[in-house]
Amino acid sequence: MMHNYRRELVRIKNLLKQNPEGMSVTDIAKALKKNKNTTGRYLDILLISGHVDMRTYGMAKVFTLSQRIPLSAMLSCSKDLIMVLDREFRIVDINDRFLSLLHLNRLETVGKNIVYLRSSGIDMHELTGALPALPNTESDGLITFRSQENGERIFKQKSLPSVFDDGARGYTLVLTDVTGDILREREIRGWEERFRMMAENLRDAVLIIENGKCTFVNRSLVEITGYTVEELWTMEPAQFIAPVDQEKIEALLEKAKKPGPGMADLQCRIRRKDGVDRNVYLRITSVQHGDIRYLFIILTDVTELISKDAALVESERRFRIMADNIRDAVLVIENDRIVYGNRRITEITGYSLEELLSTNGKILSLPETRLMVDELYQKSRSCTDPPATFQTRLRCKNGEKRYVYGQINSIRHGNDISTYVIITDVTTFARRELDLLNRIRALKKMSC
Repeated sequence: MMHNYRRELVRIKNLLKQNPEGMSVTDIAKALKKNKNTTGRYLDILLISGHVDMRTYGMAKVFTLSQRIPLSAMLSCSKDLIMVLDREFRIVDINDRFLSLLHLNRLETVGKNIVYLRSSGIDMHELTGALPALPNTESDGLITFRSQENGERIFKQKSLPSVFDDGARGYTLVLTDVTGDILREREIRGWEERFRMMAENLRDAVLIIENGKCTFVNRSLVEITGYTVEELWTMEPAQFIAPVDQEKIEALLEKAKKPGPGMADLQCRIRRKDGVDRNVYLRITSVQHGDIRYLFIILTDVTELISKDAALVESERRFRIMADNIRDAVLVIENDRIVYGNRRITEITGYSLEELLSTNGKILSLPETRLMVDELYQKSRSCTDPPATFQTRLRCKNGEKRYVYGQINSIRHGNDISTYVIITDVTTFARRELDLLNRIRALKKMSC
């Protein structure tokens, strides 16, 4: 019976081969001397198995022989791994790429049930676990093989229902190697995770915009602006800039949208959600990568730094006002260099501050007093002794020698040492005392 059935299928295919323009069911039934119902069943088998094609003209159905490529040719040409199985999971055909993965040859596989195959190259449980429950269902997914020789190999698995020449059903298992794509995707995800961890732990605020749409904000931006992540995603960057600086920020953002790389930085103010303004240092970088225009905006909160700088400037201003209005001369020496002198030191010596700084004060000392002053200075730099006092004479620009009292005190700041020298001009008192001593000596001589 099976022999007759296959013979009739061969006769129909021969008829269609002789009539390439096609034949109707009636024409084929007459040529076979069969009734139309029987002929129709034969044609259904050939149609399902892909041996014939059918076209409809009105109510008539015309059948032609299909142009088929041999399965063996398809299997050998494909870059995918292909295995054809029947309903009982016996291997009907398999290509060389699949055999290479299994480390088996054709004799060891064809006709064998895949469940009972044993491979030295891979764990077959990964493969059999991917088989569909029913051969007539279509399924897909990822399947991973691990071996000591090739490491991890990942395939996209697809199971396709199939019909054989005799009408029996099975399915074709197709594995597409996606190892490279998956590993690259994992690497990208790894880099993205590392970037996210780094960005979330930066003290600087980070905002990333892709093609005009916000795609990333870090925790610092939330803290600095007071807005939530969800609110920042829907806001334009200029919206949290203080009104006084919005115009120049908008101009920079528009410039950053134009082709070509761009960078800009400036100091500006932002207005928090609670209405409080903060000073920030803002940097904008734009990069074109393929079809995506990236805009990186980084903000550094410098409010406290500016406040400290302002306080330092004010403190320095008060110090200068005080130092310039006292009657004593003041010199400040840092790491063996004079860095400051007040107005009084120039009045006493006649030298300008620039002359004193350029010579480091050496033009003031006399040879007979230089050693004594240097010893006091070096001793003071230990920062352990109380302030040292001295009496000496200074050489003025006009050649005059003036008598002074002095005090030296040093303070350490980390690795830096600051030395403060306070000088009091006592020339007038010294001369009066000298005149008095001279008169006393003269009186003593007269009395003798």
